[in-house]
Amino acid sequence: MPRGRFHSRKFSKDPKIWSLPDDSHRLLYAMIIDWLDREGRIEGDANIIKGQVAPLAKDWTVEKVEQMLQTISKVKKPNGLGLLDFYTVNGIRYIWYSGFHSEQVGLQKDHEAPSEIPPPPSRLTKLLKTNAKVEPVAEDTSFIEELRPKYPHLNLDEEWEKCQKWWKKEGRIMKDPKHAFINWLSKARGSKQPEPVETGDKLDGFKG
Repeated sequence: MPRGRFHSRKFSKDPKIWSLPDDSHRLLYAMIIDWLDREGRIEGDANIIKGQVAPLAKDWTVEKVEQMLQTISKVKKPNGLGLLDFYTVNGIRYIWYSGFHSEQVGLQKDHEAPSEIPPPPSRLTKLLKTNAKVEPVAEDTSFIEELRPKYPHLNLDEEWEKCQKWWKKEGRIMKDPKHAFINWLSKARGSKQPEPVETGDKLDGFKG
């Protein structure tokens, strides 16, 4: 196992991460990544996680670690898998990070020892494989953070979700997400109207 793992910048803008109750949950989730084997697996007993991942966290009792693990596992991705997933083999509980390989850029599995942990069951892996066929390329939504100061009275995360659903329902392709979203916000209740920009699609462009 290497000395550490790659942590993507997407982590800081992932709504699923920020849906966790507090920074302790987020920290535990991130710290476990550094201890995963080359298949994204680790033994899932809270005693082991506590001793291996956070031995100096005095206020993190084994009971608290177990509670945090359970909470993290309940946050689901669109494919039905969790931020982490539990599974049991021969009475031993393990944890699997299903997004491990997609996030570990440059992972050289042949430079690491083979995993000694049994693979997760097909009920989990088939969700990942099925999702891989249809999952779209992740969009850059960093513009949402740029827009927050301009719309302090709106929940931009909720508005972005509504905007995406509307475009999907209408069967339209969002060529310019940022300007399409600004247009959406301009129509949201109580928002200030941004100055429009002439574009080929009347829904595409507005100045921020």
